[in-house]
Amino acid sequence: MAGIIFAKNSNINDDAYKVQDAVIKEWMSDYESEKNDYDDYVNAVYNVEKSDQFGEKIGSYTEFGDFEAVPEGGNSVMDDIEMGPSQLIVHQQYLKKFVVTSEMIEDKKISDMKTGANGFVRSYKRSRAAEASAILTGATATSVSWGRATHNTKCIDGKALFATDHPGVKNGVGVQSNVFTNAIGTDDTMLFRLANIGYNFKNQSGNPMGYKFDTIILPGDAWKEIRLVKKIAESTNQVGNDHNDVNVSKGLFKLIIDPLWQSAGLATTPYILMSSQANKELHGNMFYDRIPLTVKSAIENNTWNLEYFGRYRVGAGFGAWQHIIMGGASAGTTLT
Repeated sequence: MAGIIFAKNSNINDDAYKVQDAVIKEWMSDYESEKNDYDDYVNAVYNVEKSDQFGEKIGSYTEFGDFEAVPEGGNSVMDDIEMGPSQLIVHQQYLKKFVVTSEMIEDKKISDMKTGANGFVRSYKRSRAAEASAILTGATATSVSWGRATHNTKCIDGKALFATDHPGVKNGVGVQSNVFTNAIGTDDTMLFRLANIGYNFKNQSGNPMGYKFDTIILPGDAWKEIRLVKKIAESTNQVGNDHNDVNVSKGLFKLIIDPLWQSAGLATTPYILMSSQANKELHGNMFYDRIPLTVKSAIENNTWNLEYFGRYRVGAGFGAWQHIIMGGASAGTTLT
């Protein structure tokens, strides 16, 4: 994530305000550069890229077929590559401000001013992650509302990211599902089964892709499921029974806890499996930083307060669906 951009000031001429303004901006810069759970979440779940466009278009093509044997001196085999669907991820603008009162500056209330500066940057980091979380975890529908805006959660095939009927492009490629209603359970059986389904997902040409699903994303309040997955990831023996059997899932999964995804009130706790390799290679979850947090400060003439105005633009969306699976969904395919 890029550092904060500070716009040039227009009306801060008072020496006392100039000094305090510089200090507040230094606090913001220091806090922005610190590692943060919100930043870690976005970077772990999304492919984060910079953008210099109004939006980013994600397209697709069918895959090459297998190499074929030809007789000596024969011609190379030409594949029939077809253009698949595409979509445009449009960046959204976000704004916020906070105020340092003239009294705070005059009375040198350093702690209050620093708390405000840090909280302003923390709000930016949390908002950025909250949008990323809402778009991903709400992608059982084709759109989701967050931050007074409606966000597109479709995959490039026009279906919701998590759907039961993802089509292929070439004739003869059947529909595939990556959303399931089955609960995570009390052992590794369902996780292993869903990971195997993901391993056998077919591309738009109908070829099995063979990606290993190595990442599990859980809601922040799903403490039972978090405890279970940690046991599965680290235990030598099988989890969930008293059999003295090897834990075949040990070391297979990395756990990511999404603090902004809450499962309270849901009949079944949802969970997500993801292939980190497929996410990168297929441009699965995409997050674009168009304009990083940009801050402008000014003195408000009526109150003599020092005001800070923050602005940023980002966009997020999905270039594929074969990199990810949701389980525990309220609607979807039910495995028996």
